[in-house]
Amino acid sequence: HGNTNNVALHHHHHCETSFVGHSSLLSASPPSHPPPHPLPLPLPTATTRTIMPSTSLRQRSMALTKSRGKQRGPLASMMKGNGKLFLVAVFGGIWVIYAIGVIVTMTKVHKMGPTNASNQHLMGNDLSRLGKKVFAGSAVDGQSQKKQETDQKHPSKSSKHGDAKNKTAISQIRTRTIDTNLSPDSAAKKEIENHVMDRKIVEGVDAFPSGGLAAVSKEALARAKERDQFLEEQARKQREANLKRVRRPRFRANPYGHMVEPQMIAAHSHEKPPERPPNKQREQVLKAYLEPIDKSTWKTRPLPIRTTTAEDLTETPFPQLNSCRFLPSQWPVDEFPYDDPFLPWIHDVFPTHEGDFIQFVAQNKRRCRTGTTPDEEEALDHWEPQVTQFQHVPLKRLNTTFTKTPRYRLSSHEEADKDAMTTRFICRFKDADGEVLEETMSLFNNDYEWATCRKKLRSMFSPDGRNLNSPHTSQLIFKCPVPSYLQEKIRTGESVVDDWATLFIDLVPVRTPPRYGPPSEFLSPFYGDARQKGSLAFDTDVHWGKQHILPKVEDSGRWENIPICRPSLMEYEEEAYEKSLQVKSADEKPHHLVSCLWASTGYTTRGNRFAINDGQRRLLEWITYNGILGFDHFYIYDNSGAFSNTSSLQPIADLFPGKVTVIPWPSKVCNNNPNNVDSPGERSSQYAAETSCRLRFGPHVNWIGQFDIDEYLVPMGNYDSVLPLLSKLDEENMKIISFASWRAWPRRTHMETPVAINDKELCESREECFELTIPNNVTVLAAYNCDRQPPGKKTKSMPAEKQIYRADYVKQHFIHYSTITETTNLNNTEYGKRFGHQWAFPDPLSRFANELTEGLMLHSKAIARQDTAGWLTHCNIKGGGKGTCRVGYPWPKGAEERNETTNADGWKYNCYVNDKIDEFWVPKLEAALSEHSHLLANQ
Repeated sequence: HGNTNNVALHHHHHCETSFVGHSSLLSASPPSHPPPHPLPLPLPTATTRTIMPSTSLRQRSMALTKSRGKQRGPLASMMKGNGKLFLVAVFGGIWVIYAIGVIVTMTKVHKMGPTNASNQHLMGNDLSRLGKKVFAGSAVDGQSQKKQETDQKHPSKSSKHGDAKNKTAISQIRTRTIDTNLSPDSAAKKEIENHVMDRKIVEGVDAFPSGGLAAVSKEALARAKERDQFLEEQARKQREANLKRVRRPRFRANPYGHMVEPQMIAAHSHEKPPERPPNKQREQVLKAYLEPIDKSTWKTRPLPIRTTTAEDLTETPFPQLNSCRFLPSQWPVDEFPYDDPFLPWIHDVFPTHEGDFIQFVAQNKRRCRTGTTPDEEEALDHWEPQVTQFQHVPLKRLNTTFTKTPRYRLSSHEEADKDAMTTRFICRFKDADGEVLEETMSLFNNDYEWATCRKKLRSMFSPDGRNLNSPHTSQLIFKCPVPSYLQEKIRTGESVVDDWATLFIDLVPVRTPPRYGPPSEFLSPFYGDARQKGSLAFDTDVHWGKQHILPKVEDSGRWENIPICRPSLMEYEEEAYEKSLQVKSADEKPHHLVSCLWASTGYTTRGNRFAINDGQRRLLEWITYNGILGFDHFYIYDNSGAFSNTSSLQPIADLFPGKVTVIPWPSKVCNNNPNNVDSPGERSSQYAAETSCRLRFGPHVNWIGQFDIDEYLVPMGNYDSVLPLLSKLDEENMKIISFASWRAWPRRTHMETPVAINDKELCESREECFELTIPNNVTVLAAYNCDRQPPGKKTKSMPAEKQIYRADYVKQHFIHYSTITETTNLNNTEYGKRFGHQWAFPDPLSRFANELTEGLMLHSKAIARQDTAGWLTHCNIKGGGKGTCRVGYPWPKGAEERNETTNADGWKYNCYVNDKIDEFWVPKLEAALSEHSHLLANQ
């Protein structure tokens, strides 16, 4: 790898490298939250900043006297007689002057603000020896401020010498190091010197940003150029391959919400957020500050410092957000500002149960439009900054001030502050008056780059944006550590008054170009030797430089005034919250098995081809059935508002008091296309809802079942409930169980008699179609009990699978799959200790269910009108029998052995009836539904 001439030949995948151990620096995990005061910070052992040794005035004087002992001049001769008295006078005068300097310094420090723990640590016993140094630095700072005011009034006076002086101040950072072997007193002294130096540097950068571009050697630039050329060639090949896979380029979806007219079986009662009292109008309003982007600087080495100011930002307020309870429905998901793609596309935000983190759930906006038309190519280019949010950056605080708002610079892992080694967002906490309380550094819930390594993918992202084979990069989940002194107030809900927050958070993204190298190019030190080595490794000195200081928060694009609301159980499920307070151990949870469900009263199928309007009816049956299986609670993210303002699923939830929690979730999916078209679908609203449910309520449950409203888990063998199966999994130490899923066909005998429709536009065909309807007195489970494979014949290569998983084990879930787990987050050393050389995918603690003895999945996906077109031709050999028949004609027992493929009327057998469903589960379901039969009769 050291041979830069062979960079293209040395692309090894270091994610697979095993290693025995790593240093304490590498193995140390970041703290859950940083200390409340950023100064002083412990410096990593690898830090190399050079500071010339400083000796006291007396030591220097004694050394000078000793060195000149043999060369006495007139003064020395005069001192020979009464020299002792003369020395006493001289040194006495010096110490008087020095004491005056100390007094002035203490006055200066006092003016800087109230003394905190950091000030005391820095100024304590060392103040008498450091006063002169601090005073000198403060005086310089004061002169600099006066000079700046003069320059503003008379710019011509500073034009000749300003640039050179600023460059000199900035360049001094390269000559500073800390010797970690210094005594505490000396270390404190060095920190004071660094404080003065950093303050000069920041002032220099703010006045002359280009001065922050430290020189990079020609050799380093050559290596970077060669690396860029190699990655560009890889990207070109990837783009060509992607374009060759374009399918159905002429596909065009219908308008969103096409023909959605929900069928209501229960009255709609819409709970509205409370009106905001007049005295609340002055409280903080959610805002987005949009920062202009200049992508032309992305390939400059090192990266130029941004020069934006507050005047360059565009303020966009969102006053409709005025309720904590309704935050998920009021958050401007569908009004996300277009002009700043560095801002995260947030869908939900909430505090964790203990109040120690503020959790964010966001989506990757760049995945919404990935086609090859000119407008979608433009969208891919515009939203490119979104991918940077999944890539961490290390930051180093600059000791420019004793206040709570330090400045930061991009750094290497070794230089970074421990709590900012793998961050991406600056989190600024504020009170209701807008006063800044403290800043912390964001943490990723998972390391996306390491997950990409585990999946053996060549890169996490591609420049053209069409790497849709990485579902884990669809969901962006991260959190902000809460300062310790605020945690109790947030945990108990005291920070929320009358359904509105008194604490807020600003979210500031750190803006850097995307990294398109191998996923191991800049791994966290926690993953040790798995990090990329050689020419493809990411060199921070070359790409960012050593003095890339970030702009002030006020000069940066950001989300501002995000309300900090109550923990989720307290907000939505008071009974479970009270139960959680009574548990005696961490193993006790308010719920054992729950469902996270994204559903609506009506919706459109992919491509908006057809409307499904029976959401209320299906939900009533589905909750009833899963309650029989052993589910004790249901969290429903109600997406009805994306299509209709006159319907919701709340009336059905009200039929099951204490069992169902409804979260209004009206955000639209950003792309409802099928997966086999030029711009594949991205159901962002569904993905975010699932993640929100898992993170909000997962800490309070043991198991989560991730099924849709049209999917029925059927216990098989001796099981008459899913709970004994979960106990079996616990005994096996299995954390995930999967069920293969392939859509079933509705039985012809369980449908309303088809009424022919001969309309080319409605049927999307010249052949007749019909509206497939299940009678009100027939359950959906019974109607669709005609699976395309007999029990036990499904394979792991099914089009889809659904899972039940341990909530504390799965760290990211993507509808069908657990994309990141506790196991796959392990580094090579820990993973090797537990599982040897076994690879991480599929997860070693997951397995498929045995369909004959444990359970299977029946998928009752609704049949669209267009999909029935030509059914007489497809289903009956008299019409030709060609094509896919989506109406179920079950195989009779023994027919296959007798080589019978059709019945006497020519209808083709195409599915299998599950006897246990018909004989055991359907009767139990019908009995449980009987108390709600009047609702179905009124449909």
